[in-house]
Amino acid sequence: MKMRQTGLVLTLALTLAIGCRSPRRTHHPQHAPRIDTVSQPQSAEISLAEQRGATPAATAAELDSAASNILQVAAAELEDPTKFSPDSVASTRLTIHHAIELGLVQNPDLIALRQAEGVGATTLGVAKTYPFNPWVQVQTTPYQKAPSGGPGTTTHYVLLMQQLQLANQQQYREEAASAGLNSIRWNVLQAELLNVAQTERLYFITVYQRGLRDLAKVNAENNRQLLAILQSQLEAGQATAADVAIVRLDVRSTRQQQKIAEANLQTAMLDLKRHLGWQPDATMDLDEDVLRWTWRPAESSRMVELASSRPDVMAARADADTARANTSLANAARTPDLQLGPIYLRDDFGVTFLGFRAQMDLPVVNNGIPLLRQREAELCQRTMTSQQLATRAKLEAEAAANRYERARGLLDESSSPIQTSLPVELQRLEEQFKAGEVDILRVLQARNSLLQNQRADLDALQELMLAVVAVTATTGSPLETLVVPAVLQP
Repeated sequence: MKMRQTGLVLTLALTLAIGCRSPRRTHHPQHAPRIDTVSQPQSAEISLAEQRGATPAATAAELDSAASNILQVAAAELEDPTKFSPDSVASTRLTIHHAIELGLVQNPDLIALRQAEGVGATTLGVAKTYPFNPWVQVQTTPYQKAPSGGPGTTTHYVLLMQQLQLANQQQYREEAASAGLNSIRWNVLQAELLNVAQTERLYFITVYQRGLRDLAKVNAENNRQLLAILQSQLEAGQATAADVAIVRLDVRSTRQQQKIAEANLQTAMLDLKRHLGWQPDATMDLDEDVLRWTWRPAESSRMVELASSRPDVMAARADADTARANTSLANAARTPDLQLGPIYLRDDFGVTFLGFRAQMDLPVVNNGIPLLRQREAELCQRTMTSQQLATRAKLEAEAAANRYERARGLLDESSSPIQTSLPVELQRLEEQFKAGEVDILRVLQARNSLLQNQRADLDALQELMLAVVAVTATTGSPLETLVVPAVLQP
């Protein structure tokens, strides 16, 4: 099974890397780049295409094809087939980068969608094949009335014809098929981008739910310890029954909150496992460094620039290019094809004739104008769709950048790093309570205040992580352009 999976991954990687080159292209990007959000952290914000070394073609938005992410995963799979198995990843903690790689390689929807590229490549091969199919016609009439050519003389002829296209229809068919292939590649890339954003969202939600679970667990454990202390003090006559009853209610409440938090965490982990193609009972241990990341500022102008070359925007432009090529083809089809070829004829007198024959349709009623108008209307529609989608992408990028900056500002207002354990101040206050120096109500009030602060910090972090997901989905910007991992911090 491992060897079969390895072969499939390698075949997919080689297919994406080689692809099928398109012929003469002046309006379309030949190949669309692949998603790569697992590259090395960058020192400054750069676009996805720049990270991968893509070079501009006809325009700045038309990028070279690459499949580096899939190739890297395939190479790692060949070197160590168990690298991306649930057991091996869990043993070394599932980082966000491993999760993204797993989502790109193992997601069933992506695997099925990538097969469309082969269909588009073969369609281009059909368009590149010129219809050079001569046809031959033979007719023999051996029974004639009063043959003058003598016994055995028959009338027969041989006609060889070839259809010639006079308006360069071949080039327009190739352009339409090439643009269609580009559209397929951009759509696959858009699906990969959304898959990356969905992986980030599910991963961050799981991290958030784990933080809530840890807070509820610590709170429940401390309440149980506090109840045990109060019961001992009650037996010694140092505490009142009312204080014990208050803490007992808190113990029940926090125990129920812990169960709910644990259930929410398990639900989030199941969603992440399903997205990554893991079994529900597989062990998953998330990386704790997410809580210690440093978040870089996001430039709104840079985000808007990246959104202008978003995969769905480029796919819409490729669709407009397809409509443009079909319009040119419909206009060229108004010129009838010419059928031309030699003819050999021998009549019943035994006379041999050699010559040629030509045939052409006369566009009297159907002159091709209705089809041309339909293609022009389709071109207008797709061009308008492409322009409006580009406008919407810019607005979405601006909104995502603004949301990210607001969330980053909220998180920066926190004076202490996010933690899921009780701080030293509360521990000292509890020590004073054990010594009989402070009242139980003061301890409970301080604990509730600290838990609310920690919950607020987790909520702020969750909002920031979801804002990063929105930035990724709307601009295609890699995670490393906004995040400095804890291992790289000075």
